Amino acid sequence: MAAALDGQRVIGLDRHSAWGGLDTEMIQGDLLDDGWLTRTVGQVAPSVVVHCAAMVDVDACERQPALAEAYNVGMTRTLARAVSPGALFVYIATDGIFDGRAPYRTEADVPRPLTAYGRSKLCGEHEVRTACGNHLIVRTNFYGWSSGRKKTSAEWLYGALDRGEPITGFTDFYFTPIYVVDFVNRLRRLMASSHRGTFHLCGSERVSKHQFAMRLAEVAGLPTASLRAGSIEDAQLAAPRPRDMSLSSRRFTALTDLEVPDCLSGLRRFVPDRIRPLSERFVDARG
Repeated sequence: MAAALDGQRVIGLDRHSAWGGLDTEMIQGDLLDDGWLTRTVGQVAPSVVVHCAAMVDVDACERQPALAEAYNVGMTRTLARAVSPGALFVYIATDGIFDGRAPYRTEADVPRPLTAYGRSKLCGEHEVRTACGNHLIVRTNFYGWSSGRKKTSAEWLYGALDRGEPITGFTDFYFTPIYVVDFVNRLRRLMASSHRGTFHLCGSERVSKHQFAMRLAEVAGLPTASLRAGSIEDAQLAAPRPRDMSLSSRRFTALTDLEVPDCLSGLRRFVPDRIRPLSERFVDARG
């Protein structure tokens, strides 16, 4: 929403009446209320819908698979069917739909999700393809600062390093993270193009969770004495995790001529944005 406030009319649907300190139009309501959601979309009649609402807590999804399906499948189905046939439907998808047995998965690889979260998001992709001919399904793994209501994982990591709290960084769990500002700028360029279908849009560099934490500390000048290396096998998480969630963004780069940043480049924008208002974070990062 912050990136799109440059002459376009932007309307947000949320359970809350305000978001991120932005002067935006917000419609408050329960996205799981099919009737309300259908009526509201019909009244707004958007030309573009960016669907980024989801139940994303992987362990909570594993414990409550029916609720995960309601959020990630049912809500997506209702929203996709509510938009007009000519509208562009953009679905923010996940790297969690693969089994983690190979690095740098491409759009041609067959998804094999290991978790209830991954299965529900993959079913959400199917709902979008079924209902919307004009769509973008964008698989990613982004990080950033929160809008103020709850902390993101990267925000928590920054705070824990700053306070010297004990942290375990997994050395055997890999991903291709991208700073959300970098992600959104590229997503908007993709939306403005003629390209449609499924895309991977992540960072260029495959790093472990431990490497990511070390690089964040390096960029931010934070101590690492409290950061220990560990294995995800010892974490005793409710949901199994794919060991390698890295995605290849080569198709996106080839079709758009836009490069994707490496890990350090993104973190060098992420850290100073901590003290910048949300409305200003896109000023120096466009293009």
